[in-house]
Amino acid sequence: MRNNLRRLAEFIQEGFPEKIVEVFKFNKDEDQALTKQLTISSEAIAFHQGRAEALWLQAGKKRTDGERRAAAQAELASFVFAYLSGDASDHVESTLEAMQAIGRQNEVGIIKSLSRR
Repeated sequence: MRNNLRRLAEFIQEGFPEKIVEVFKFNKDEDQALTKQLTISSEAIAFHQGRAEALWLQAGKKRTDGERRAAAQAELASFVFAYLSGDASDHVESTLEAMQAIGRQNEVGIIKSLSRR
């Protein structure tokens, strides 16, 4: 499970200024780690949503590959946040689509595995 979350964090990391992957490494204080993970996931959602919107506006309100990727990263961060807060099942389909959008369709097993817990 922890490795799956770290793998998703790697996908979210691209373009994100904070070191999100570091937050998902082992931490002895689980309560503090969860708080940090929720906080950074929320920050990643906002960052990638803002980046997607800026790219969309920059392209004249047209979808581009960069905008799709940023939106997919925001969706992955939303899934991670939902997983950590115990509500991942509602995000499975959109997250699977996000994995395809970033070219990681072979790794959809991560989402399926985490959504079963």
